[in-house]
Amino acid sequence: MGIQAKVGDVFLVPLDNRSWACGQIVSAWNDELYLAIFGQKVEDRNVDPRSAIDQEPALLVLTLDAKFWHGDWPIIGNVRENLADFPQPAFKVRQSGVVYVESRDRAISRPASPSEVEILRYRNVSSPAVIEEAIQAYFGIGEWNPHFDKFHADYAYRSAQLL
Repeated sequence: MGIQAKVGDVFLVPLDNRSWACGQIVSAWNDELYLAIFGQKVEDRNVDPRSAIDQEPALLVLTLDAKFWHGDWPIIGNVRENLADFPQPAFKVRQSGVVYVESRDRAISRPASPSEVEILRYRNVSSPAVIEEAIQAYFGIGEWNPHFDKFHADYAYRSAQLL
C-alpha cells in the first residue's frame, strides 16, 4: 500500500541530486489536491517543516496524489495552523450553456458576470509529473513552458477575491 498524503503535509520535491523545493498540501476535494509550492529551495532533507513554509507560495496548483503515493515527494511533517492563510481560487465552469463562478472546493457556485468570465480560467488539474517539471523549471532546472504560467500563485489570489 502507498503513502496516504493528508491536508497540512509538508513535502519535498526533488530538483536535482542535492536540492529540493518545499511544498504543502493546502486542501483537498475528493482526490484533487491543492498544493502550495514555496519559492526557496533547500539543500538539506532534514529541514524543519515550519521554516520550510514560512513564506508566500510561488505556485499554487491542483493535482493528484501519485507522487506522494509512490514516495517520490517525501513528507517531512504536518502543519495545519497556516492553512487558512492560503487563497481559495475560483474557476469558471459551463453548465447548460451558462458560465458560472465556482470555488475550488465547489461549495460556492453562481452565474459569472461578463467581466468575471474574462478574468477566470477553467479548472485545470495537472498531473504530478507536469507539476514537478514546472517546479524544476521555476528553479532553473529545465525550461519554463508557457503552459506553466497558470501555476503562478497570483491567479489564486486574484480569483479568490471574486468569492
